[in-house]
Amino acid sequence: MLSSIKNTSACPIKDLLYLINQDHIEQLRSALLELINKFQPGGEIFLYEQGYSIYDSKNKNFLPKLLAHHPKNSKVKHAEKIVRFTESTQENKFNDFTFAPTDDYVQVFTVESEHSNPGLLITVNKKMINEDYIYTLISFYNQQVYLLRNKDTDSLTGLYNRHSFESTLKKYYDTLSLHNRSNDVKSSNYFAMLDIDFFKKINDEYGHVYGDEVLLLIANSMKTTFRDADILFRYGGEEFAVLLKDVTEEQSENILNRFRQNIEELNFPFDHKVTISIGFCAFNNASHLSTIIDNADKALYYSKEHGRNKVSNFESLLREHKVEKTPEAKSDIELF
Repeated sequence: MLSSIKNTSACPIKDLLYLINQDHIEQLRSALLELINKFQPGGEIFLYEQGYSIYDSKNKNFLPKLLAHHPKNSKVKHAEKIVRFTESTQENKFNDFTFAPTDDYVQVFTVESEHSNPGLLITVNKKMINEDYIYTLISFYNQQVYLLRNKDTDSLTGLYNRHSFESTLKKYYDTLSLHNRSNDVKSSNYFAMLDIDFFKKINDEYGHVYGDEVLLLIANSMKTTFRDADILFRYGGEEFAVLLKDVTEEQSENILNRFRQNIEELNFPFDHKVTISIGFCAFNNASHLSTIIDNADKALYYSKEHGRNKVSNFESLLREHKVEKTPEAKSDIELF
């Protein structure tokens, strides 16, 4: 990458070095918008991820997900007037985004995203931004997104890996509102651990190449079964994890049982049947994060010890006195 920096004249080297020195995706996004604004100040810049998970029921259309914008104190009203994904076919469209008329110059650039969906960078300015500069900047931004994305994802399955498991769960845990600390408050989030039954036997009988195929098929089934908002992990080996957002206890059990049934009915090579055991628990601030993970692991262990190919809910097991309550850790330092 450094050699390519030496050969570019469209963008100052110091700008490119500043961009590629960002080691977190949020910092990288902010740096990109900061550099564009510094190059040509006074406009508005919006970074979107194209997706279909945000539905505007009032206007009956789908909205792109806004990842970052500049200036930060903007209420983003301008962007809402300019950019919208709709089901109808209209003029002034780019990659399924519809643009309303404006007196400013609207420039649109496709960029990499931390997920599989492509991203979209939109600038709104009184003047045209030099495209040589911005295309060079985006080229290096895309390379850095790719590197960061691969650092946090499992190379075989494409799910978040063990490295990002710790940081991602901790980050989401820290955002939970303090009112959930009460033990009598029902959680709207649930965390599940999933383990392939008899996976060692599969590897021993069919070989590691087939074992990798099983892991890949299960990961693909996770991507199609769970929602875009849910966070999927390959925890390690044959073990996976998922954070289910904005669901009830009953919904969580139904979703996880549907996934378990999908795996049971899936056609694996050699007509081999594969099953999966699952344990899940509430994910809230009533317990330390380390306790939550241990609760899900206890429920998973119960599924494995009581017939496999089943879903167990820690809270239900606790109410039925089938598991013991996990002692609370004094802190979440060195959780894993």
